[in-house]
Amino acid sequence: MYLSNINEMQKVSPEIKFYVEKRPIYFHRTDDWSGDQIQELIPNRYALIRTDTMESLSVVTEKYKLRMYEELVQKVSDVILSSRKLSKDRVSVKDWTNRSGSKFRRDVIFWDHENPIMDANKEKTVPHLRVYASYDSSWAEQIIFGSVYVLCMNGLVRPDWQFRVYNRHSAKRELNYSVELFESGLKAQEKLGHELKSLIRSAVTSEEVEKLFKNTLAKIKNEREFSWSFSDKAMKELSDLWTRYYKAYGSNLFAVYQAATHWSSYPITRGDKQLVVRRREDKVSKMLNHELWSDLTFKDAHSKVQNVIV
Repeated sequence: MYLSNINEMQKVSPEIKFYVEKRPIYFHRTDDWSGDQIQELIPNRYALIRTDTMESLSVVTEKYKLRMYEELVQKVSDVILSSRKLSKDRVSVKDWTNRSGSKFRRDVIFWDHENPIMDANKEKTVPHLRVYASYDSSWAEQIIFGSVYVLCMNGLVRPDWQFRVYNRHSAKRELNYSVELFESGLKAQEKLGHELKSLIRSAVTSEEVEKLFKNTLAKIKNEREFSWSFSDKAMKELSDLWTRYYKAYGSNLFAVYQAATHWSSYPITRGDKQLVVRRREDKVSKMLNHELWSDLTFKDAHSKVQNVIV
């Protein structure tokens, strides 16, 4: 939804407005001589307890630094609200937490900074900020600033732009996030649109796409033979996505890029989806820095696709 007042970013959804305490853990045993119950402290182990439900969210050590979700939201919101380059009229914010409250994610989309790509503004890129945190140590505190492609909502990846702020719960330092870092993402959003339009006009063959995927996204290491190969499962998924976007956009690098970002944005997995998304985004970023991608990007100008409507 659109927020009429960006100051509402400083608010959080009711589902995450709870407090967590770090409490020592004890165990009870029966004394061999007296038969009495004895309570003993377990050294260097603490339970993170929701004070409203008294549910234990995880067990941590002394080094764990407890930081509330609301505190993180406030800190990030203060940075965003301090920016003079941000249009603050149309912003959507969505908070998510799992059932226990041990994981938290916030998505912020800045609609006034959209960049039209094609089809009379129906397809466009929009800056997208993601904030992650957890009380069960599965997610470190992370701030990831990228874009989404409006239509398919693929998360867009750039090798030099999708910055990440990362802070483990055991770290003593505070989260390092600045207005300058935030505004660099907004500036790069404009550049992203030009890059995508260029990809639309760059022709590519299915053989070249297969070679690219085998050597980047689907590439795996054979530990037994100390050699590199590729995942048949990943290649099947990527090939299907390439076919889908090839039919939609033609045989060009834009279709390759959309197939890759779809693969990273919507993983089919039984594990933690968000962790898989971030790992795959790293792979897409590395693909965009690979020599095979560079070769396809800088091919002779005579290879440009003709009759493309942008």
